[in-house]
Amino acid sequence: MHNSKHPGWTDYGMLCMLAVIWGGSFMLTRIAVADVPPITLTAIRQVVAVIILAAVAVHSGQRLNASRSDHAVIVASAFFGLALPFVLISWGLQEITAGLSAILMGLMPLITIILAHFFTHDEKMNQAKLVGVFLGIGGLVVLFWPDIVARTDADIWRQLAIMGAGVSYAINALITKRLLHLKPRPMFAVNIGWSVVMLAPAALLFEPLPAANPPAAAWFSILLLGIFPTALASLLMFRIIGRQGASFFGQINLLVPVAGVIWGALILGERLSFNAFIALAIILSGVAVARFHPKPKLQTIEEKTS
Repeated sequence: MHNSKHPGWTDYGMLCMLAVIWGGSFMLTRIAVADVPPITLTAIRQVVAVIILAAVAVHSGQRLNASRSDHAVIVASAFFGLALPFVLISWGLQEITAGLSAILMGLMPLITIILAHFFTHDEKMNQAKLVGVFLGIGGLVVLFWPDIVARTDADIWRQLAIMGAGVSYAINALITKRLLHLKPRPMFAVNIGWSVVMLAPAALLFEPLPAANPPAAAWFSILLLGIFPTALASLLMFRIIGRQGASFFGQINLLVPVAGVIWGALILGERLSFNAFIALAIILSGVAVARFHPKPKLQTIEEKTS
């Protein structure tokens, strides 16, 4: 049950903090993936996170108490919510900027709306959501227009990988609805643990070992990725939803792309093109419009008695 009070400064502060953390993950990944292959990077990141979350779960005394079907859902969530999107984002960031990746990930809530229409019974498309989706498509056209005109596909596969991560996150958003009854701390520890089980063999099979002595910046970035965007962010997300509900939490989709662009500019000195900023504005407008819920029309006394 979430808090019935109106959101206060604490709630908005936690929401902004989480947006800054998640937005910073693009910048940290961009730094680390320059020296550590994407699957290996993701596996090490997840090991750091699972150690932290397992310790937190043990300290809290919470037990998972999950059924066999719950465990199957947790495994699916580990693949679509962690292993697959993290690898796709890391691979994409080998060539494209952190800011551009953050903009592409801003499409995730619009992708979720499309999938939810076909795969759920209680989240069907309405006029506001449809307008939001079309605005998102318009943002993509603006973003890719220079490449379309120049007929170049230099980074198109990397950009499509980031969008693929957004689709994977959208699928996971529908999957995790079936996990909300579980205790979050042990559930996240098991969830991330399964992602390690998936990623470690893949890293050994498909990637060379990292250089003997990768730069300290790479290891420091991976450590920060495990601590903040993975472990801490998971707990903070559940804290926010527990206080104010999922609808309030959904506003973070407007903040993360902006935070990602700012981190890329401040730390990595990235400069996005003018059309990228226009695309960001259009995509965020689409997310905002899709979240619009008109208030129900109040009936007059005459309407009630007719």
